Amino acid sequence: MHDTAHLMETALRVLAGVSDRCSADPHDVEELVKFAGPPPDGVGLDEFACTVIQKALQARAEGRRYNQGLDGR
Repeated sequence: MHDTAHLMETALRVLAGVSDRCSADPHDVEELVKFAGPPPDGVGLDEFACTVIQKALQARAEGRRYNQGLDGR
């Protein structure tokens, strides 16, 4: 299980790096790739970071649904 809050923070740093400096920290990009796999051809880092945020939010929601099922709600 991935720490979705950490992944979203990392993706936001990548977005900030792309918008502020036109580059991102390679270690942050590596973390995103570990979670989501390499970005498809033609997809910029900004779009890739947004995709990772969406996947992290989806994983978080699925975790909540799973936990609610265990709680009997």
